Amino acid sequence: MIVAKISFSSTFLWLLFISFGFWPGATFGRDTPPWLSSPGKLTEEQGLAQVKAQLEQEHTGEAIRLIERFLDQSDTPAFIEQFSFLHAIALEAEGQFNQAIPALEQFLEEFPGSTSAHDARLRLGSLYTEAQRPKRAVSILSRVLDLSSDETLRTEAFHRLCLAYESNGEYLQAIETALHHAEQSGADTRRDLLDYVRHLILEKMNEPSLTQVIDAFPGTSPGDLALIRLIEFHKSRDDDTLAERDIRAFLQHFPDHPYARTATVLLQTVTAGIKAHRHVIAATLPFSGNMKLFGTETFNGIRLALEEDEALGSSGDVGLVVKDSALPAARLRRDVLQLLDEFTPIALIGPLLTREVQLLADIPDFASVPFISPTATLPSVKQFGRYWFSSAMTPSLQVNRLVDYAMQHFGYTRFCILAPQTPHGKTLLHTFQRAVVQNGGEVITAEWYQPRTTDASRQIIRMKETDLSLYGEMLPLAPEEPVDPENGAVTEDKVSQDGNEEDAPLVYTPGFDALFLPGHPTDVAFLAAQLAFFDVNVPLLGTNAWNHPNLLTWGRSSIDGGLFGDALFLETTDPKTQRFITAYREQFQSDPSIFAVQGYDAMHVVLDTIRRGATTGPDVRIQLFVRHDLPTLGGLEKFDEGGILTRKVYMIQIQNGRFVQLN
Repeated sequence: MIVAKISFSSTFLWLLFISFGFWPGATFGRDTPPWLSSPGKLTEEQGLAQVKAQLEQEHTGEAIRLIERFLDQSDTPAFIEQFSFLHAIALEAEGQFNQAIPALEQFLEEFPGSTSAHDARLRLGSLYTEAQRPKRAVSILSRVLDLSSDETLRTEAFHRLCLAYESNGEYLQAIETALHHAEQSGADTRRDLLDYVRHLILEKMNEPSLTQVIDAFPGTSPGDLALIRLIEFHKSRDDDTLAERDIRAFLQHFPDHPYARTATVLLQTVTAGIKAHRHVIAATLPFSGNMKLFGTETFNGIRLALEEDEALGSSGDVGLVVKDSALPAARLRRDVLQLLDEFTPIALIGPLLTREVQLLADIPDFASVPFISPTATLPSVKQFGRYWFSSAMTPSLQVNRLVDYAMQHFGYTRFCILAPQTPHGKTLLHTFQRAVVQNGGEVITAEWYQPRTTDASRQIIRMKETDLSLYGEMLPLAPEEPVDPENGAVTEDKVSQDGNEEDAPLVYTPGFDALFLPGHPTDVAFLAAQLAFFDVNVPLLGTNAWNHPNLLTWGRSSIDGGLFGDALFLETTDPKTQRFITAYREQFQSDPSIFAVQGYDAMHVVLDTIRRGATTGPDVRIQLFVRHDLPTLGGLEKFDEGGILTRKVYMIQIQNGRFVQLN
């Protein structure tokens, strides 16, 4: 087992005597020469021997005083090196860790080629770990592994590196380090390291860190042990939903594992528990692969909606079953059909991706089960069948609300567009154009820019030329009013110095009211500054991609007055949304995302149909189709003709370097 601190009386002395060629018992004890205890003047060699004797006898205070005396007076580099190292060791032994750390750092700086340098790094790494500075410890200990070929030193460095990662909560890194060293070690060391890994998984790790191990070791050890431990977590909390999901994952990845028989029995138990509920709601979301984060956030929103309903005692008897959608296409279809057949859910939330909606297109109507995609951004899901719905904030919903607000509340009528030349950018551009025309406005011109560009000058110049041919003007720069330097009063001379206003420089004045600039915050910040450079001084309109603090940092004054919409604003004044944000933070220790909101709303409207008497999939579909009072975080809403939830979109403006909610 890896221990947290090497004992002073054993390993320390071993390192000490190996480093300086001094062996215990050779000089001290009954045969100690009388000069060692003599108060007279000592040579450097005698002082070094006496320091070692005091350290062996654990008289560290006397050793420190003697070392400091010799460091003050010695000018021999070899002795300074040895006294400096012993000084740091003595400070550590005395418990003066705050002094030992800089002493070791100084020793390594002054004597990087010392034979004791690696020993100093081992000590320093442990001290930084104990001082709760594990990142510095990792850096120091990794240096030993980079520079030393000595197996004893490397083994000790690996051990201490594991402890540094562990102290910082980086359990996956600790496990990977231990397993890497185990591959290079003998049987005894390998057994100790594997025991250490087992100890971490069974005793130290929480659910998020166990999930990291499972993702890092899918289908191999120690992923099996982490998955078993995760199943135990869920069972201890009577969470049949997650237990069922993880047991199926275990049986899929480890069908021949000794635990497989136990897992099979557990699966039967938790499956029966879910089916015992009067109603079952299913969810198919990515719990593995590249989309795992988004699936997890969506599922968190779903769980929060169910738990809130249960706390109010109004959800009836509802069970939840989930299916990992990160599967090959054929298997996803088969597994979803099997889930519907086995659990007969009243509704299913998912999938996330548009291509998955297309893959499962015929299944909802075939099974008479409503499917609500929380994130697929199709403008219409009804094209696939009567049982398809979406709670996503689609580009058309977002842009339509933005255009409507800009025209109704700010009176904008003329617009230009500068959009990224990507499939999504093209969708946004065409959607914005349609929305403006439908509201009686005009798009003067539209230009493309390449993502991650820092120069769109040609596009901006073309935009200005088009505008100047229609509505834009080149007007004289308004002169500054001269001020009397003596009393600060404005003088009567308000024209140019030679009295000729025609000589004033001409400045471009846009003939349009606002410019639509969707894109990544980095691109938006660069382009906003360039637009200002070319005197395109109009308000900018964006999308929810703007909702990032980096935009405020990078954009500065050039984006002030900019406007965009989003389905979630963390600083909202809406009490209901604030309660959701607070509850999410308390339960999941992070801020909710738009995925969590859209999952929450999807679950909430299904639960409300159950409260209103729905007992079958067709019952749920009818309510989702006809009702205009479906409860969402933003208020009572409905599904439109395309099956899209007409959710609230917060209008957010940038004012003096801050995001401010307008509606």
